[in-house]
Amino acid sequence: MTYVPEVVLVTNKMITAKLQKDIESFADSHDIVLSLMPEDLFFERSPLAGCHVVAVPSIDNIHDYLDLAARRKFSLGVIPVTGQSRLREWLNLPVDIDDAVALAFESVHTPIELLRCNGEITLGMVTLGTNPFIDGRGKAFLNRNRSLLERLAFLFAVAWQSILSLFRIHPFPVTLTLGVGPPVKTAITGMVALENDIQGPAARLLASNLGMENGFINALFIAPKSICAYLSFLKAGLLPKNQSLSKLPNAVSFVLVSSIVVELKESCDYFIDGRRRNAQTLVMAVEPAAASVNVLPVTQPHKELKEITRTDKLPRGEDQLKFISNALPLFTHAPESDFKELFIQLRGVARPHSTFVTLMVLSAVVASLGLFLSSPAVIIGAMVLAPLMSPIISLAMALLRQDRHLLLQSLKTIGIGMCLAMITAALVTLFVPVDRITSEMAGRLQPNLLDMGVAIASGIAGAYAYVREDVAKSVSGVAIAVALVPPLCVSGIGMGWMDWEVFSGAMLLFLTNLVGISLTAALTFLVLGFAPLERARKGLMLSATLMALIAIPLSVAMWEITTHWQLEKSLSGLKLLVENQQVQLTDLQIRVHGDTTVVLADMLTDRMLNTDELRLLKTKLEAHAGESLQLQLTPRIQF
Repeated sequence: MTYVPEVVLVTNKMITAKLQKDIESFADSHDIVLSLMPEDLFFERSPLAGCHVVAVPSIDNIHDYLDLAARRKFSLGVIPVTGQSRLREWLNLPVDIDDAVALAFESVHTPIELLRCNGEITLGMVTLGTNPFIDGRGKAFLNRNRSLLERLAFLFAVAWQSILSLFRIHPFPVTLTLGVGPPVKTAITGMVALENDIQGPAARLLASNLGMENGFINALFIAPKSICAYLSFLKAGLLPKNQSLSKLPNAVSFVLVSSIVVELKESCDYFIDGRRRNAQTLVMAVEPAAASVNVLPVTQPHKELKEITRTDKLPRGEDQLKFISNALPLFTHAPESDFKELFIQLRGVARPHSTFVTLMVLSAVVASLGLFLSSPAVIIGAMVLAPLMSPIISLAMALLRQDRHLLLQSLKTIGIGMCLAMITAALVTLFVPVDRITSEMAGRLQPNLLDMGVAIASGIAGAYAYVREDVAKSVSGVAIAVALVPPLCVSGIGMGWMDWEVFSGAMLLFLTNLVGISLTAALTFLVLGFAPLERARKGLMLSATLMALIAIPLSVAMWEITTHWQLEKSLSGLKLLVENQQVQLTDLQIRVHGDTTVVLADMLTDRMLNTDELRLLKTKLEAHAGESLQLQLTPRIQF
């Protein structure tokens, strides 16, 4: 290891008496001629080119030392003192003070690049706007010297402040010129341009695209298109980790370019290594091999890098920029390119074409026969055939976007499908010599809030399946889950029998499915950004009102079913003493026909009960239940 023969040592208040003595001792032991120069004199009359300067700078004036080294072409050795961890990290210097002194006097100097922002040298990062978690200003609170409790408390405080400010976040318009590319008009909430801060939260969001001395500016542009997107970004920022560019949050865009120009509409505060500045335009550029500094060799593998401009996530176009101009909306607004094909598809399925009519008739025939056979497998086959889910999803989009033409077309198609299903089922009823309610029919005569829950979940799944091509094959599964055609066919059977209770009960179930799917599918489209909330409010309010009205009878039915379940539980296994004869009810079921509660059960006794004993049993059961009961008991004699 060789050292320079002559060195200019800049003295200042950062050099303690002990440190100066150690430096002078090192110079004497290696035959180095040491010249002392006060710091104020150094900045007034800096050395000539070719000199080697050793300094113990502060975190505030290291930029001035590097600027002089770059302009006057002298080499620089830097000795960091205790507490200057950022300086060591930025310049890749040793932690041990003796190693730092030895490195500062070495004769091998490394040309390093410098990032300038509006002419000022940036060692760590340039930040603009709001960048929670990743701008590095709170990095000191997250280092390992802090206790786990302190770090968690800091993270919680930042997260809480970020959440409180959600509705006060205002994207600001900017014009970006990235490298030699054309200007891009967009809107952002923040920016972080990285130079040597490759260990901080912002750097850990990325994979191996970052590095020192790569000749490029590593920059992140934070541009959430909605509050939901911003929350997703906050989640990623809480525990940043290396990941590929394709897996960055949708609110983050990454560029790797040699220069960046950020033009603002008005002057704005920004920070260079934590120092506040104010300007209307930020001009950032990298100067390769600008200064010769004694630093440790870079351990990262060298690789050729090309410019990267991953700006596809930035908001573009007048419509989208206007959508977020005042404040972030709750949900992301999808650009027209995202839903053009979907609209074409939904308009196509909203029309009652011949295939729709054929499938509706066939599915109604299959469903009706399955209901009479009480065969779940046959009914499931009818659900798969039924095309009724498609116009309902179209109806949801029409409600969301206030599309009158699509709304009328969807309602027309749904009405035609309903009529075809009920008329077909009524006709099948005329040819089937069965006039009793099967178990599959009975299951669709008393809808309750649980059925609404099925409709809500199915509406979300249906809308999502139409939007995402990778789950489009799940539409048939959604149709099976919600079972639109069977309740229509039960209503048709009720028409064939002229039974109002059968018709109305099944029709209520179908309306529950129709309204539930329409509302939740519209809400799903809203979350996915297919309309602004202001435009969707009227349609959503209408759907919500209809759902609230339907929920009234469903709630009553749910209450009655809950009451019957409790009654069934209390009567199951009940043992009563009737005229010295013990009676036990097993395999008990509660059914309701109109206003009559029917108890079906096996009656276990040692002998047959006479009429008076049966009347007494009925009286005791009614007293236990608190209501009038009709008993249908099957006697079982135990010996």
